[in-house]
Amino acid sequence: MLTASQILSAQDIATKEVDVPEWGGSILIKQLTRGQQDEYLKRQFGSRMKQDAKARTQELDLSNMYGHDAYLLVCSVCDESGKSLFTASQIDALKQKNGEIIGRIAKEILQFSGMVEDDKVARGETTEAAQLADEIKN
Repeated sequence: MLTASQILSAQDIATKEVDVPEWGGSILIKQLTRGQQDEYLKRQFGSRMKQDAKARTQELDLSNMYGHDAYLLVCSVCDESGKSLFTASQIDALKQKNGEIIGRIAKEILQFSGMVEDDKVARGETTEAAQLADEIKN
């Protein structure tokens, strides 16, 4: 049986080359860690509505509602050693890039990290699991 130390020291984050012809070459992406996946989902679903204890006043927090794709690039695009190429301070700069390209790379990151179903839920789309559950109910 594996020990906690063996599990925690295992190098289990894979990298993958992704062609981006519009930028004149390719980039390297790495799988998201569990913490990065959680933060991404929190950014998607997180508490955007705040209200007081008696629900008399409500406030909608839009501060983290946008920029999810740029956030994914910051977390995932890396060099050969796995070091991130971007920092959180560059999210706004990435949001100025071609949206189709950024979106395509973000989808690749989600797919590579096994998060396609989570992303569909976040975007309000019906997932295969939800469709299957509906079929079973009926």
